[in-house]
Amino acid sequence: MKLFATSRLLSAAGVPHGFSMRTGGVSSGAFSSLNLSVSVGDDEAAVRRNHALLRAAAGLQAPIASAHQVHGDRIVDARMREVFAPTARQEEGADAIVALGEGAVGVRVADCVPILVHAERAAAAVHSGWRGARLGIAGRAIRALQHAAGADPAQMLAAIGPCIGRCCYEVSPELAAEFRALFGPEAADDPARTTKPHLDLRHCVERSLLQAGIPPERIEQVEGCTSCDSSAWFSHRRDKGRTGRHLAFIEVRAS
Repeated sequence: MKLFATSRLLSAAGVPHGFSMRTGGVSSGAFSSLNLSVSVGDDEAAVRRNHALLRAAAGLQAPIASAHQVHGDRIVDARMREVFAPTARQEEGADAIVALGEGAVGVRVADCVPILVHAERAAAAVHSGWRGARLGIAGRAIRALQHAAGADPAQMLAAIGPCIGRCCYEVSPELAAEFRALFGPEAADDPARTTKPHLDLRHCVERSLLQAGIPPERIEQVEGCTSCDSSAWFSHRRDKGRTGRHLAFIEVRAS
C-alpha cells in the first residue's frame, strides 16, 4: 500500500523525500490510518508505529526533525537553533526547518501547504497556511538556505505538495482581497463578483518561490486536494478539526 507521494523533480535528482498519505498505517477511527501526530488525540503507540513504517518505506537513514508549528515565520535548523528570526513577536515554534550538511527534516499538515526544497548539501521543509503565505514563509526559507548554506536559488528544486485546493478553500471577501493585492488577481476570486471567494494557496506559495529566485522549471506542483479525496488525505476543514496529520519530509545525505 502506498504510504507517500513523491515529486518527479526531487526523485530525478535522487533526493529522499515524500508527502505522506493517510494509507498504510495502524491508527483507527478519525485517524485512520497513517496519522503522524501525537497532538491530535490519537494513541501514541500507534503514531510511533506509523513513523517507523514511514521511515522504513522511504528508506530514510536519519530521524525526521520537526518543530512545533504555529503559523508564524520563524525558521530553525534540525537542532532547533534559530536561522531566521520571526518578523513579528512569536513566543515559540517554527514553521520551516532546514537540514544543513546531512539529516532529515519535516513538517506536518492537514490542508496547509507543505513545501520541500533541495539545495546542494542542504534542504528545507516548510509549512504554509494562509498566515504563512501572507508572511511569505516559502520565500523566507529560500533566503534561509542562502544565508545558512550559501545555496544558490537558481540551482534549488522545490516541490509544493498536496494541500487544500482552490476548489475547496472558501475564504472571507476581506482575505481574498488582501491576497489578490499581495499575489495578483489569480490568487483568489474577485470579492466584488462573488460573496464566497476561493483562495489558491498553491499559487501564492509558487509566487513566493519565484520571487525568491527559483526558476519556474525547478518548481513542481505535486497533485492532490486534501479536502476533495478523503480516501487519500486528512483534511482539517473537511473533517471539522478531528483528523490526522501528514508529514512532508526530505533528507540530505553526506556525499
